Amino acid sequence: MSTQPKSLLIIEDSVSITWRLLNFLKEVKNLKILGSVRNGTSGYKRIVNEKPDIILLDIQLPGTNGLKILELLKDQEHKPYIIIFTNNSNFYFKERCFALGADEFYDKSVQFEEAIKAIIKFCNDGVNSQ
Repeated sequence: MSTQPKSLLIIEDSVSITWRLLNFLKEVKNLKILGSVRNGTSGYKRIVNEKPDIILLDIQLPGTNGLKILELLKDQEHKPYIIIFTNNSNFYFKERCFALGADEFYDKSVQFEEAIKAIIKFCNDGVNSQ
């Protein structure tokens, strides 16, 4: 089994949420944090250019929103593991995100630790299940 670190890009417009995520994730083994982006347009460009293994993606973003990013990624050859991390946790958004190819979906107001655990599990196993 390969021990090459998984790369992560965070696309989140809240500075405090991003800081908290980075604080929890900085010690995760087998994880290379590529950085964070505060708007969807820049986030999508970085996805295309850097091809991260994992994307932690908010739905409500300045510029291109998370749903549009999912649409743009749906048919691409390089398909990262996409974890939606949002306050828009109603049924419509959850179903829409899964239909567009999201792998995980977490409400950042109540499932912060679960999202961190999903990233750790993916880095250790290469797969995840909810």
